[in-house]
Amino acid sequence: MGKANAGEGGVGYERMIVNAQLIQDLGTNKFIPVIRQASEQEKTPTFLGTRVYIDFRNDSQFDSEFEKLIHELHRVPVVEKPPLGKNPFAKLPSGQEAPAVEGAAAQLPEIPEQVESADEAYSAAVKLIRAEDEFGWRQLVKRIRSNAFNSLVQRRQEGMAGEPPKDKELAVDEAVEIISPLISVALAGVESGKEQFRDQKSILDDLLNIAGWNRTGGWGDIPRVLGYVYHSLHGSLSLSTNQLDLALSLARTKIPDLYTTAHRHVWEEHELMGWPKLFGPNCTKAWKYLAQACDRWEWLAPIFGDESEYRTSLVAYYMALSIHELASTIDSGEQNTVKNVPLTFISEGHDINQRAVSLLLRNPEALTELWACLTVTREHMENSWRDWIRSSEDWLRSVYKFSLDIRVYRENFSKVLQP
Repeated sequence: MGKANAGEGGVGYERMIVNAQLIQDLGTNKFIPVIRQASEQEKTPTFLGTRVYIDFRNDSQFDSEFEKLIHELHRVPVVEKPPLGKNPFAKLPSGQEAPAVEGAAAQLPEIPEQVESADEAYSAAVKLIRAEDEFGWRQLVKRIRSNAFNSLVQRRQEGMAGEPPKDKELAVDEAVEIISPLISVALAGVESGKEQFRDQKSILDDLLNIAGWNRTGGWGDIPRVLGYVYHSLHGSLSLSTNQLDLALSLARTKIPDLYTTAHRHVWEEHELMGWPKLFGPNCTKAWKYLAQACDRWEWLAPIFGDESEYRTSLVAYYMALSIHELASTIDSGEQNTVKNVPLTFISEGHDINQRAVSLLLRNPEALTELWACLTVTREHMENSWRDWIRSSEDWLRSVYKFSLDIRVYRENFSKVLQP
């Protein structure tokens, strides 16, 4: 101790080195004094007097001091700092006390009063998700939902005449663009994978049941087209983010039939699966509209990464729906024939279909839910697969009038379905 204070000998030399380091960085914890023997008057040399030290003089306190040393080395405080309490002097304009500021809550993102585009809505949603601000999220959704549907109904009343639109794709583009902020917020929730944000089935119900919507005339079918677009984007992003269970959950949601009292699963509704009335009885045209979505809406590609990733995910989603339809026919005892889910995804070509299969197969356990949710076994699926492929080939020939390459769909899933 004396030599250190006096700067003498080897200890004095060591003091010089340590002092130089402390001068360069006063906040460094590179040097932590460890005390084993010392007088009551002095525990550390003078130049280390203000440093945190570890006191090993009393063996009975060794464990607690050793824990203190570990905390210092890892820069983790032994006692966590409590949250900041209320400011006793702060008053709101109304005279009420200001709420306590706690941690990240002091920097919660602002909720925009008006959202002009899908990009702005997506950006605002992502900020709220990262802050895990569920209240802010609900407020954002309420504002965007109200503005979007009011604008859509107003557009219907003002400019959408009773006759069917001459350019149906442009008409749907306009409707999707109006509603796009709500869709992009929902997709942000899906993309997050967080339980409190990812379930976005309610948006589909909102789209299918727009308050004040006039269902007469050629524009009356817009809600169903929006439902077709939304569930396809939702399912595609679910597959892209390895959430097949989320896609299946929405596809198996029951919705009321427009013309009867019956309720059907989303995947059983022709209009929602690929035959929207506004496009006519042409599922290939409706599929092409979906496949070109990134060209139509610039805000979509960044959510998926790029157009190729989007198309791959879209194909994977409809592959999953097709496999689920096979399981449903087995469960109901019906003939294994294509009825509700179009096989138009095969028209995207071998490469995209191959990548889509790989996307599905990266989570085999989730894939089995496509039939396990119906108490159908793997053996049932395997025994029915050959007939299903034959039925699929017949369906494709009847729709496209020429042979499409179905090898990826046939061969890869045959491997998965084998025990």
